Amino acid sequence: MAGRGLSDNRSFNRRIDSLARECESVRRLLDQADLSIIREGLESLKSSLDAIEKKLSGL
Repeated sequence: MAGRGLSDNRSFNRRIDSLARECESVRRLLDQADLSIIREGLESLKSSLDAIEKKLSGL
């Protein structure tokens, strides 16, 4: 049973790492395309999500 939990944790960590790499790839593509309006929108959304996360963590 303990091995299953470790496997799930590794799988979760691999998925997080994969998402982080994908996010970085998208950021580089946006930089290359110089789509500043989209970048600003994404930064605004990130700020909003961060604020929501902070509020939810206070519950």
